[in-house]
Amino acid sequence: MADGGREVAAPGGRTLRERFADLAARVVSAVILVLVVVILLWWGEIPFTAGMTLIVAGGLWELHSTFRRHGYRPAGWLSLAAGCSFPVMAYFLQRGESADLTPMVAALALCVPVLLAWCLFGPHSGSPTTDVAVSLLGVVLVGFCLSHFVLMLRFDTVSWTAPFAVIVMVWIYDAVAYFAGSAFGKHKLAPRISPGKSWEGTLAGSAGAFIAAYILYLTLNRAWLTLGVSMELAAVVCVFGPLGDLSESMVKRELGIKDMSSLIPGHGGIMDRFDSMFLTAAVSYYFLRFLVFKA
Repeated sequence: MADGGREVAAPGGRTLRERFADLAARVVSAVILVLVVVILLWWGEIPFTAGMTLIVAGGLWELHSTFRRHGYRPAGWLSLAAGCSFPVMAYFLQRGESADLTPMVAALALCVPVLLAWCLFGPHSGSPTTDVAVSLLGVVLVGFCLSHFVLMLRFDTVSWTAPFAVIVMVWIYDAVAYFAGSAFGKHKLAPRISPGKSWEGTLAGSAGAFIAAYILYLTLNRAWLTLGVSMELAAVVCVFGPLGDLSESMVKRELGIKDMSSLIPGHGGIMDRFDSMFLTAAVSYYFLRFLVFKA
């Protein structure tokens, strides 16, 4: 707003025009991302797997680049290759007759000694322990966890419905939590880790996730997505979405940065945009597999 030719500062030290510009960029970016993911899901299993692999690659690249700028030496290319292998492996596993995930678990177990040896005996920083931790964190949190969206494709004859339902709930939660927290958030959720997150935003986001779950129950019309299952999935989102978000915020707080990158206008980087999905994807998969589909 203008006041005698001056810009009136909004809370937080920014003008209302700057806040509106940031909000507009965030909304446009979010809409484009949602459309891209939905198109990939409807296009087919291979395009969706390719999209997930690119997201994993971008997230790992951001994570490693950020730590390298702060003097650390994670096993960049090795960790990147390992992380990207999981969505591809998940694609072939979900097309098989059984739901045996032994190959993925074996690959994950193999990553530990390989990355450990690389960071110890290869080029490393003054803190090889951190180098190992960052390398493993990327592989597990980004590559392994996000690959569970690909594994969800086996659950239904209309393969896109399960990952679509979870992804929509997460993004609705994030959007509502952000807008509500920005508008009337006063009580900080975890001030030492993420000062911008509030209890008001968290509760509003949770309400949004449950409403989205109810709408998905009405519109998708799938036998497995009962009202009870949809509400339970929303509960998973409301617990593990914020936990994943805060986990990434903890890393950024330690490094003293706001975003992992500026790749996505209004959101930061891939890690910033998809952090709520890391843990949610894995937990939702095992919830659906063992308690709903009993596979």
